[in-house]
Amino acid sequence: MQDFRRLDELAKEMAQRDYLVRKRKAIAESLNAMSQEEIRLHSQVKKETNDYKKFEGLSIKRLLKLFSENYEEMMDKEYREMKIAEYKHAELLEGMQAYQDEIVHITELLKQYENLDQEYNTLLNAKRLWASDEGLKVVEQFESEIRHLKNRQTEIEEAMHACKTLVMSLNSAKEGLSSAKGWGMFDIIGGGLITSMVKHDHINRASAFIKDASDKAKLLNRELLDLKVYLEIEHFEIDAFSRTFDVFFDNIFSDLSIQEEINLAYDNICTNSEVADDLMRKLEKVHHDTLDEIEGVRRKRDAAIVSL
Repeated sequence: MQDFRRLDELAKEMAQRDYLVRKRKAIAESLNAMSQEEIRLHSQVKKETNDYKKFEGLSIKRLLKLFSENYEEMMDKEYREMKIAEYKHAELLEGMQAYQDEIVHITELLKQYENLDQEYNTLLNAKRLWASDEGLKVVEQFESEIRHLKNRQTEIEEAMHACKTLVMSLNSAKEGLSSAKGWGMFDIIGGGLITSMVKHDHINRASAFIKDASDKAKLLNRELLDLKVYLEIEHFEIDAFSRTFDVFFDNIFSDLSIQEEINLAYDNICTNSEVADDLMRKLEKVHHDTLDEIEGVRRKRDAAIVSL
């Protein structure tokens, strides 16, 4: 009897290939939507920059006449709006580049699967002939079910990896914010320049981790789209401490206001961390259940073949 165990390996490879094709298509669609948003944000950056330059270019005499005591406040407002627009546009461009790089990477990965269908169909046809000769039509049904389950397994494993990286980023952000909270309270009750510098260093580090967590959450959300059939899932939106948050530390808020923002961000990250941990447990369970299902179908298939 011909050894058909290679079919199992090919089925898994085909499931991985099909997953990559769907993933590339989803990323391309997202990239197209981001391109439209980039046009809008680019226009907004130009507008906000022009508004700030016009305001900055007014004569001192006219400024005093128009704004008097509100001059500094208005300058801060215009500058902040301009920088926020710039940061949002830059962040979107970074995201678009990441998507483009991912599409190139997936395309390279897909090259290894170019001859997969031919090998699979050749071996499957041989097995069909053998099964037909032996009067065992049910073998083909088993193979189809195994391939479907392997496809699910691949999708779950990709989501588990994305969720794991998100959890790591959230934990790092939580640690950074916890340190920032402590140094922030010390700064409020009488810290000096060094205390303030340490606090802002922790804030900057936490902000970087939260930015990374936000990117990881977007990736995880894409991975979860294919799993709605199998489990209840959460949609992540990590927005505490965006890149624009750094703008607000430039003498615009008091230390107390900054501390409130740190506390709010910490609570938000803790909540997201709990949801991510819960999702990981759900993914691990459905992954375990899927492996059990695959093994069960294999046993049925092998038993049917042996019974001939």
